[in-house]
Amino acid sequence: MRHLVRFYEFLLQVSCFEDTDLHKKYNFITYLLAYINIKHPGGGYNLDGKIKATNFVQKKAEEHTDSKLVAQPVVKLPTAESFGLTEAKEERLSQIIANINSRTGKAYDNDVAVKAMLQIRDILLKSDKPKTSARNNTVKDFEFSYFDDIDDALIEGLEQNQDFFSLLLSNDEIKRQVLGIFTDEIYKSLRET
Repeated sequence: MRHLVRFYEFLLQVSCFEDTDLHKKYNFITYLLAYINIKHPGGGYNLDGKIKATNFVQKKAEEHTDSKLVAQPVVKLPTAESFGLTEAKEERLSQIIANINSRTGKAYDNDVAVKAMLQIRDILLKSDKPKTSARNNTVKDFEFSYFDDIDDALIEGLEQNQDFFSLLLSNDEIKRQVLGIFTDEIYKSLRET
């Protein structure tokens, strides 16, 4: 909250910014911060009667009155997409990840690592460089550019799974072992597009 107050005060000094709702929140937070001492937390805070916000103007813009609304209490939640991995590939990836965990002393979760591999696959599928290589080469020749392009895909996805991707970037053997699984699939998919 203190950072918000500092930023908002700076914004007011250096610009002509004006937002009534945000200013109301700023006033509330400044009054609230005056009564809260974060350095000495205790049994809680009683703010009854301690904060008083005045001189606010609420303008009525529109009014919607429609009695034709129908309640729909059942909500359909979104579901995750299927991974698109065959059972054999998923089993192979699980074995590779278990091997990586035992060799490096890490404890990568299978599901998280598989999702990371699928993310790299998707990055590669969207990239123009492997697409061009797939159209112009055989599978064997495609492998050379594919493994070169993996580094770019890993760097692009590094922020989302930094620790695992760092391991792959620093270890060519593990990188080839894990991501080599997708060579044929990416080649065929890119070749058809």
